[in-house]
Amino acid sequence: MQLVELKGVLHNDNVYAVEKNPNALVILQRKMQTPDWRAFVTLVHADMRFWEPEEKADIMVSELLGSFGDNELSPECLDGAQRFLKEDGIMIPCEYTSYLVPITASKLYNDVKNYQDREHFETAYVVKVHNISSLAEPLPVFTFSHPNKAPIIDNTRSIKLNFTAPADSPASTCHGFVGYFDSKLYGDVHMSTYPPTHTPGMFSWFPIYFPLRTPMHIGIGEAVECHFWRCVSSSKVWYEWAVTAPSVSPTHNVNGRSYWVGL
Repeated sequence: MQLVELKGVLHNDNVYAVEKNPNALVILQRKMQTPDWRAFVTLVHADMRFWEPEEKADIMVSELLGSFGDNELSPECLDGAQRFLKEDGIMIPCEYTSYLVPITASKLYNDVKNYQDREHFETAYVVKVHNISSLAEPLPVFTFSHPNKAPIIDNTRSIKLNFTAPADSPASTCHGFVGYFDSKLYGDVHMSTYPPTHTPGMFSWFPIYFPLRTPMHIGIGEAVECHFWRCVSSSKVWYEWAVTAPSVSPTHNVNGRSYWVGL
């Protein structure tokens, strides 16, 4: 069974499917005509962050993971919805981590360059990558856990990453970064696009590409140092990124001027 953007909430013997997207709601309404759905599922057209259920949930199951883990606002949506989870309730997924790696990918870079504007170089792209070369091993970026027990919930993040190429690597050109995610669903059950732990046969998520406006030469033995920020305002979430070694790039997507996701 595959549902588009389904947020399922299990209440004892009752299943509530909470869906904000009116287009997905039409599909779910058709599902509700089947005997299995009609007998067990209550369909709710609402934003999960603001829905007021009559009872608290034992289990919450969500499908909000994006290609970078948190880029479809899973942290904001699930943090807003966890108020109707029981104290000992379970959230699936319960944790996810994003990963980044610098890459050589002239085809991806030139596809973006063809637009001849800054906006497209400050946008992240979900792509099925072909003919790329990773310049180092991927590094972890941002991790989110659910339910979030922090006294003050703040989903802004920033990190400095230092990528070191193998000693025998030739000089190369960095055209940007590719991102992956690894998610812990429950217990020891994982779902991942991160190459070392990639889920066999899974093709529902492709990696995400963060381009650089100007390709950067990486000499033999040189490390790549970059900074990534996850920024949150009252109405949107966006990423900013910049390289600071071996040379310095502009900061991409300042204040979400080119690319953002609306709350």
